[in-house]
Amino acid sequence: MTSKPWLNYIIKTALKIGLLVVVVSAFYLIYLDATLTRVFANQRYQAPALVYAAEKTLRTGDVIEKAQVIDVLERLSYQRSGSTEATGYFSVSGERLMVHRRPFDFADGPKMSQRVELNFQRGKIASIVSWPDGRQLDAIQLEPQLIGRINSLSNEDRLLVGLEVIPNLMTETLLLVEDKNFYHHSGVSPLSVLRALAANIKAGRTVQGGSTLTQQLVKNLYLTREQTLWRKFHEAMMSLVIDYRFDKNTILETYFNEVYFGQDGRHAIHGVGLASQYYFGRQVQELTADQVALLIAMVKGPSYYDPRRYPERVRERRDLVLRLMYENDLLSKSDFIAAIETEIKVRASRRLVEDSFPHYLERVKEELNRIKLPPNWQEDGLKIFTALDIEAQHRAERVMADGVPGREIADLEGALVVSDYRSGTLVALVGGRNANQVGFNRAIKALRPIGSLIKPIIYTTAMSESESMELNSHVVDEPVTLTDEQGKPWQPQNYDSEFWGDMTIYDALVYSRNLPAVRIGLQVGIETLITQLRKMGVVTPIRDYPSLTLGAVEMSPLAVSRVFSTIANDGVFQPLKTINAITTHDGLPVYENPREVRKHVLSPKVAYLTRYAMAGVVSKGTANALGQAFPGTPMAGKTGTTNDYKDSWFVSIDGRYVVTAWLGTDDNQTTWLSGSSGALPMVSRFYQKVQPAPLSLIPVDGLTFQSFHKKLGTRIPDSCQQAVILPAPPTPLAEDMNCDAQVEEKSWLERLFGG
Repeated sequence: MTSKPWLNYIIKTALKIGLLVVVVSAFYLIYLDATLTRVFANQRYQAPALVYAAEKTLRTGDVIEKAQVIDVLERLSYQRSGSTEATGYFSVSGERLMVHRRPFDFADGPKMSQRVELNFQRGKIASIVSWPDGRQLDAIQLEPQLIGRINSLSNEDRLLVGLEVIPNLMTETLLLVEDKNFYHHSGVSPLSVLRALAANIKAGRTVQGGSTLTQQLVKNLYLTREQTLWRKFHEAMMSLVIDYRFDKNTILETYFNEVYFGQDGRHAIHGVGLASQYYFGRQVQELTADQVALLIAMVKGPSYYDPRRYPERVRERRDLVLRLMYENDLLSKSDFIAAIETEIKVRASRRLVEDSFPHYLERVKEELNRIKLPPNWQEDGLKIFTALDIEAQHRAERVMADGVPGREIADLEGALVVSDYRSGTLVALVGGRNANQVGFNRAIKALRPIGSLIKPIIYTTAMSESESMELNSHVVDEPVTLTDEQGKPWQPQNYDSEFWGDMTIYDALVYSRNLPAVRIGLQVGIETLITQLRKMGVVTPIRDYPSLTLGAVEMSPLAVSRVFSTIANDGVFQPLKTINAITTHDGLPVYENPREVRKHVLSPKVAYLTRYAMAGVVSKGTANALGQAFPGTPMAGKTGTTNDYKDSWFVSIDGRYVVTAWLGTDDNQTTWLSGSSGALPMVSRFYQKVQPAPLSLIPVDGLTFQSFHKKLGTRIPDSCQQAVILPAPPTPLAEDMNCDAQVEEKSWLERLFGG
């Protein structure tokens, strides 16, 4: 039989086309293998830097109310319940608080879940007991609160989690619903479509899709959602390459970290790690069966199955997933019934981060830019652990927003900075009256004259430069005429236009007298003052004019905090930092705040003497209103007011914090607020919620309390009414020194017989 020529032509043409397709496909696969493999291995996704506040450590003996601890737990999305068998729950019974702490990768390493009993007595934690073994604990560390994130340009948010921390129940359920044959195909499964069709017909609704998990992953990572034959071919080829080059667990882990779960404003929530926190306030390893089913149900379409907008629709699909879990022996009958009877419960807020602290986060970003990070840190993500104290920050924001009660001042602005001077960290920072307004951060960038805040620096410098200069040293409050920077006569004045004559340095600082400060400052030397300010962390320009002795130097509230933190910290200078440590999302260390060699820029003796005088400012001087507000709690402080009442300053030092407050206007208008009437009340209101720790006034080595003449500073008997008790190096009392600081002449008879 003779073959037909047209049939031979068709066969040959088909073979040629087939061969061409094979060759083109081979080259195409080679190209994909060369490019896609590298991209998938190193740039699968970009993970943000997640920023955390300081963790809360509860210690036995801490002065804290039970209600305060409950507030902390609720902020961390712990739920109140009669049972604390599961992590993330707490219960209350009288003065007993039972807490089941979640597992968390802290900066210093991972900590497993822990169940403890806190017992309170008279506003203190009386004991912390491990449950159920009954061990007495010194402390329990709660996980820190997420306060922000620093995203890549894609605005995709995710918390990378390893496959080992994802519950087996979630893994098995995902494979059951989305790709039952995941471990047995090569990335593309032509039979999956038929299998999915059969499952959907059996269920009476769509419960499975035709694409494999690998295809879904490729589509999410690299392709658009358009439904074309070319896109499906491209998707299939890419899936084959990825499945060939990477093991199944890597692909599955990538899927869990990439799958999309909805929007938090302009931030896309990707991955089960962040989704579990976004919807339930829990970590993925804590999820219950109903919560696992809900997240797997949402994979099909997080917008269509939004639990906040369509709870009934979501519950229907969740229950379908639960039924599949039960039918495939992933859940026992009792667990299935309990899960299916559970109402849909998700966090009410659509914001992953409840509290926004833009002023503090601005400082975090500035510090992050100065830290050498791995160039590819977005591949592993970062966890940034800061020193932010949530309670202190909230209180600082509230105080700043309230301004000065009873005083309506147009365009009044301000800043408040709280530092822990022992650790050298910033625990709160507010850069304006509106704490949520992103813009000019006055705490960092506002350079304002500091006025009388310069006085402790002057006396500190004087006592450092001269061994004979002490708090009892004599100075006069009398008129002085100088030449200003324009060569004109300058006669500085006291705020009350009066002159008190003879006095000690102690009283000169306590009552903020200008003229003694000018005299001592000029005696020390302007260049020496500038050098001391530099040592204490001032980096902005300082003009070498005599007016520096009255505070004619511009500093930011943050710089002021650095200076006074040095005085508070026994003369040790530390740059105030926000970042304590940085790890990857899976807990590997990246950076730890280096504890620099202790750099003494003041002697402990001089720092103590300055603090002691500043404590006098609070107890009886220009800041005595603060002392009256907190009787029995020693604190130090200094008010500051500039010319024409344009700037109101106050700095306080307690046993833990330096608090710096500034008030003024951006256009430098008069506010008629002094340091005592403006900034000081703000600090006082801050301390009403964040209780001050007592400041120790016990003399350091080499100093003892002695009696000195109030005006002349001479050592006099302790019984004298005009004596003032001051710390000083042991000073001998002259023989026969009377209360007027005069040595009485003895008669020849007294010299002969004594008496």
